[in-house]
Amino acid sequence: MTSPGPAALEARVSAACSRFGLPESGPIQLLAGDVGQRRYVRLRTWADATVVLVLYPEPSSPAQERWRRIGEALAREGLRVPALLDDDPASGTALVEDLGDRDLAAELREAAPDEREPLIEEAEELLAPLRGMSREVALLNPPFDAAFFVSELAHTRRWALEGDDARPLAPERAAEWEELAARLAREAADASRVGGPVPTHRDFHANNLMRTPEGALALIDFQDLRLGHPDYDPVSLRFERAGALVPSSGDDRSEAVLLQRAWKVLGTFEKMLALGRGVYEPHRDAARRTIRERTRPDGPWAPLLAFLPA
Repeated sequence: MTSPGPAALEARVSAACSRFGLPESGPIQLLAGDVGQRRYVRLRTWADATVVLVLYPEPSSPAQERWRRIGEALAREGLRVPALLDDDPASGTALVEDLGDRDLAAELREAAPDEREPLIEEAEELLAPLRGMSREVALLNPPFDAAFFVSELAHTRRWALEGDDARPLAPERAAEWEELAARLAREAADASRVGGPVPTHRDFHANNLMRTPEGALALIDFQDLRLGHPDYDPVSLRFERAGALVPSSGDDRSEAVLLQRAWKVLGTFEKMLALGRGVYEPHRDAARRTIRERTRPDGPWAPLLAFLPA
């Protein structure tokens, strides 16, 4: 589904202001969103406070219901999440607390090198209560499995390796990629050697951790939470985006999990760049560095390096 044009967006915001009893004031202030189709608009209340209007791409979407239920479950574990102020699934809109614009990524970029590791450790401390949440709620989304990871790597092949089919791999190269990707997916999905899967945020990186006015770190973008390998969230935090500013060996984490995630986000960022969203270029470059630096030269995934653009 494509994003709504300016007129359609204005109409939805106007209708939401009427529905939620908010004043309509000036140009629409769109906030930075994720790679999905949700849109976020900062609005002012009659008391001159701010709130965030969430616009889902369609009414009564499962994602809207999951956001509510998963947020409630995280809050029960003492985790800070944006408060749901009002919800109107029938129109695909919700009103949530405005946590501001300062995320952990900004803090990491601005911090001195020796101040960054404590910030990452603070974020990692959120994983213990997250893993203690209701497994019933964590199962609102299907658990990670090899087939899911294979589908993500097919997305990477399309966008990062073949340029949306503009430069298809030769048949023998395509077969090699598919065989390696399938093996990587199987190992990344196998949590049997580390005690089994745990509740996993899925996009636990510095841009999804907001510094609240009271000083706590809050989780956002958690509607895709599911069961997954215990290493999945930690490698997302330390090896993606601003988290990559903190030196980390990765030796204590599953290489397969780390690399599956890195190849997956490489495909996502390449797609965003192809669609003209240049803000993702440094994230794409960080993913490439992670793949080059964290693939053991003598390991089973070294042949994948030959597919990485020079």
